[in-house]
Amino acid sequence: MSDIEKNLNITGKSLNAGKAILKFLRAGGIYLALLILVIISGIISPKTVEPEQLLTVLRNTAVLGIISIGQTLLILTRGIDLSVGANVTLINLIIAGISLGKPENTLIAIIAALAVGVAVGLFNGVLAVKLKIEPLVGSLGVMILLEGLAFLYTKGFAKGITPPFIKTIGTGKFFGYIPISIILWAVLSIIIIFILKRTIFGRYIYSVGSNPTAANIAGIKTDRVRIFVYIISGLLIGIAGIVWSGFLGTPTLTSGEYFPLDSISAVIIGGTTFAGGKGGIGGTIVGAIIMVYLSSFLTIVGLGVEWKIIAQGLIILLLVFGYTGRRSYK
Repeated sequence: MSDIEKNLNITGKSLNAGKAILKFLRAGGIYLALLILVIISGIISPKTVEPEQLLTVLRNTAVLGIISIGQTLLILTRGIDLSVGANVTLINLIIAGISLGKPENTLIAIIAALAVGVAVGLFNGVLAVKLKIEPLVGSLGVMILLEGLAFLYTKGFAKGITPPFIKTIGTGKFFGYIPISIILWAVLSIIIIFILKRTIFGRYIYSVGSNPTAANIAGIKTDRVRIFVYIISGLLIGIAGIVWSGFLGTPTLTSGEYFPLDSISAVIIGGTTFAGGKGGIGGTIVGAIIMVYLSSFLTIVGLGVEWKIIAQGLIILLLVFGYTGRRSYK
């Protein structure tokens, strides 16, 4: 074998090895990133890896995790929702305002919360699907509209208190150990994963996101699928709003301000791309955990919210760069 052939053979093996490494990172990089974050955090502060503290992190992630499930579905179908934070805030205010902490008003408060979530989701869907308004622009307008409605409803002063049952959903523990919010998040995640992987509707979601035109030609009613996705997302936001209200106990006018950026970040970090049709709930779950764990870690080392946002932006940029790099590599 000549020297040139040997060099080509070595180069070919190196390229194959490189592709294998990139394939592994693409499939498991998000889990590796979480593991590294936990290890570094554990070295700096061993208490952060104790079971009780890890459960606390998961409990604190539950609301973001539920919201991010809906955001994942939207992004899979080339949509997005910037109004999630304003929606959760309005739901929080409505629950406290309707119930006023009285147990007998709990059911109507929950129904109102779910109705608001679904109504806002449907409205966003109509804007994006029927009126052909870009989801980014439409949901931004809805966000501002909801913020205005929240101020109109409260006249600038949040009132009321969360009833005991909803407080239990937000802060209670199953058998005194596992937070109820984590169980609810897990159940909802399993349901949506099953829908995506095992049902025709799930296949429709991926088809519509991958190629709407081809999906339409194939007989899939793309508009109906996208509208249903917005409704499901709205329902999930309603549930998240209930859990968030239970966690907070009292309403505020700015309680959901970080959810839009954080939920989108969790989805993108989890591997779902804005191109649509690629990604899933599993990665989003880990992405949400990373977001909250990163915030907790930065707090431990004495850095504030601004550094969390900077780190968040850098992580997203690195992931986008890595994704485009992998595509060009192929």
